[in-house]
Formats: sequence, structure tokens, C-alpha cells
Amino acid sequence: MRLSPGRFDSHRRSWNHICENYFHKRIPNMPIVNIQLIEGRSAAQKEALIEKVTEACVASIDCTPESVRILLSDVATQHFGVAGESVAKRRAAKETSGAS
Repeated sequence: MRLSPGRFDSHRRSWNHICENYFHKRIPNMPIVNIQLIEGRSAAQKEALIEKVTEACVASIDCTPESVRILLSDVATQHFGVAGESVAKRRAAKETSGAS
């Protein structure tokens, strides 16, 4: 059965309404925190960061710890730039100037 554009739009609107209500009732105030770090942090440092960011979310926006989602992304030094240079290049230059 093919749906006419009008019927498709009404189905889509009602489906979106169902999804929004379902997720809103299931996990209210669910913060999602995305943190990008230059590679090199230890697993213990990342665990501590996750713990402290979760505590900050709970304290500041009155949510439950179970509702907090944290995404950590390691970024390679050659993929992160500062002042027109990659961090890898800046670190290499710092090491060679420090070794002189």
C-alpha cells in the first residue's frame, strides 16, 4: 500500500510524537556530555574525569547519575591544531628547542 504524501506526513508526525514522549518519560533530563581530549591520558585519569563530570551534572541540573551520558574522544596530536600548527608539530619543535 502506498501512502499519499499527506498520510505519510501524518504517520511521521504521530511516530515522532510517540518517540519524543517515550524517551522524555523514560529518561528525563538526560544530559549527554561530549569531551574531546588530546591523546595521552591514562585510563585512571579518564575514569576520574567521568566521575567528576557526572557529579557536576547531578549538582547543577538536578538529574540522576544514571541518566548522565559521557562520551570521551581521544584526538591524535596530528589531528588537533593550535595557532596554525598541529600539536604534534608544536611538541616536536618544543623538544628540539629544549634539547639545544
